[in-house]
Amino acid sequence: MKLSLFVIFFLLFSGCRYSRVTIPNNLDLNEQMSLPAEEKVKLSFNLLNQSVFIPKCVSCHGTSGGVNLESYPEIIKNLRDIKSSVFMVQTMPKKDLLSDDQKRLLWNWIEIGAPLNAQKPGSEPPPPEPIQATYESINKNIFIPKCVTCHSAGNSAWQVLLSRQELLDSPLELALPGNPDESGLVIAVERTDKKRMPPEKDGYSALKDDEKAAIRAWIEAGAQ
Repeated sequence: MKLSLFVIFFLLFSGCRYSRVTIPNNLDLNEQMSLPAEEKVKLSFNLLNQSVFIPKCVSCHGTSGGVNLESYPEIIKNLRDIKSSVFMVQTMPKKDLLSDDQKRLLWNWIEIGAPLNAQKPGSEPPPPEPIQATYESINKNIFIPKCVTCHSAGNSAWQVLLSRQELLDSPLELALPGNPDESGLVIAVERTDKKRMPPEKDGYSALKDDEKAAIRAWIEAGAQ
């Protein structure tokens, strides 16, 4: 029993520390890709659709493909895999690569929350979207911007993936419906020592209180 627990905690809390390949992290990419604030407020789904998804993606990822990128809801559903495949493992697009400008548009759009509409000129920045205790909200507002740099296939913490089903099925007991206190995901983000997730050593900040509370509440409510 003690050996089993040791293996679980070793895999869960050291996953971001060992990499099979050299992959840029969020901090590196932010330095390379970041746009000025006045450019970020202009980003919208329509701009990204016309500049990136239609010319580069939907010829393969249309209604006939396994991953549909023809609509905003479908793109949001696949945002985690889009970020990973374009910027981390760099396997997409397979034929016609994105230009540097297209990469910057896509990176910054994802980083500001993948908004449907651009911000109105001269308007105040919109308040942050409240995080709901649902997988969709947690995935969009926590996992995609803060976790998938490491926790996706081909990346350094590939042992711990963050789709809902993978969390529920993990032998590491990451999400035990109705039991947040013994769920590995909650333990990882709520701990305050050096094994905290996201890892302090890579320059990432701990999750905010409302982010940790949303994960706990989601699992407590049954992780639906």
